[in-house]
Amino acid sequence: MNRIKNLPATLVLVTMAALAFGCSRHVFTDQALSTIDIPEGYHEFVRAPSQHVGQSVLLGGFVTDFAVAREGSTLKIKPYTLDSQGRPERVIEDGEEFLARTDRVLTPEDFGRGHMATLIATYRGLATEQNDDKIYRPMQFEIKDIVSWPRPPHYPYGYHYPYRIF
Repeated sequence: MNRIKNLPATLVLVTMAALAFGCSRHVFTDQALSTIDIPEGYHEFVRAPSQHVGQSVLLGGFVTDFAVAREGSTLKIKPYTLDSQGRPERVIEDGEEFLARTDRVLTPEDFGRGHMATLIATYRGLATEQNDDKIYRPMQFEIKDIVSWPRPPHYPYGYHYPYRIF
């Protein structure tokens, strides 16, 4: 009889433990995370990018531009900080947009402009891009692994009004 009385409490505890375990998992597997050479992320990388050529880093952000060609896909990403699960959280105000390239063809429905992305990428140096007769040199990464998040329902560069009804 005592076991039956404790059954609901036990079920609640087991359910909460399962939910807590499931919610605390990172978006990438432990094996993928072990390939990262710069575990501190974007902030550590930006201190001396030229010293990190050929090294992998965990990045995330808002996709501001998306292009597909025969050679693969190119994303232009505004960097964000990441939470413990690897989900982009807040815009890095002084962070420069970077290019992330892959030889795979990514779909615009999943990775197009307006989506959030988390990626493990290898730094390849500075690229040369021309925009309106101006040449600029964004950082260029080669994507090893990438995850797309749905488009945020609010302004993408960090402003969030919590009482807005969507």
